[in-house]
Amino acid sequence: MHSKLLIATLVLSVLATTRVLNAQNQTPTPPPQDAALKPSPAPNTSDAKPHKKVYTNDNLPKAGDFSGADFSEINNCDRNCFEQVRQLAHVMPGSSPNWKRDLLRALDSVRTNPDWQKYLRDLYDVHLHFCAVGAEKRDELAHVADPNNVTPRELAVEDKYDAKFKQAQAALETVSARQHGLQQLFAANSFSLQFSQLQVSRIQNAPCGMQRYPDPNPSQGEDP
Repeated sequence: MHSKLLIATLVLSVLATTRVLNAQNQTPTPPPQDAALKPSPAPNTSDAKPHKKVYTNDNLPKAGDFSGADFSEINNCDRNCFEQVRQLAHVMPGSSPNWKRDLLRALDSVRTNPDWQKYLRDLYDVHLHFCAVGAEKRDELAHVADPNNVTPRELAVEDKYDAKFKQAQAALETVSARQHGLQQLFAANSFSLQFSQLQVSRIQNAPCGMQRYPDPNPSQGEDP
């Protein structure tokens, strides 16, 4: 009887010891979220290279070298403008050894065309009118507006200038209707066409300020 109990006790002891050893030898499995917490390798930016800005009809410069203050600046074309026109015309520098001189001649053809220059002057005048109406509205509102309440006088001023802006818009549409026909004068030369479009963009995006025209008859001095 005692021998049977001793054997049973030994068997149970061996089984318990085996379970403990098995449990100790097992490697715990990391939870799924541990893998997600590992930082991903940083992207390699060493190969990134700066790209040269390319101009298209959709990203023409806002004002460029035209300040809007002097109409005579509308025909200026510095180095930056020169490169813009070349890119807009889709002319590669290696396409012709004479492309720079071709571009210079194209610029002159736009500058010396009287009909196109008259159109630009008319478009500029409409731009000045918009600026003047906007300045008048701001001045008048400054005298009648109440910072705490909307007043009938303020609404009357807004109605007055809404009508003026509609008249100015109608004048702009009348002038702009001439543009397509006049630009056909330059359709055969992509340099001329793109420079003319750049001029229009300059006027359309020019800031309002102290505009002036050059004096066609400069004074030679005061009479004694």
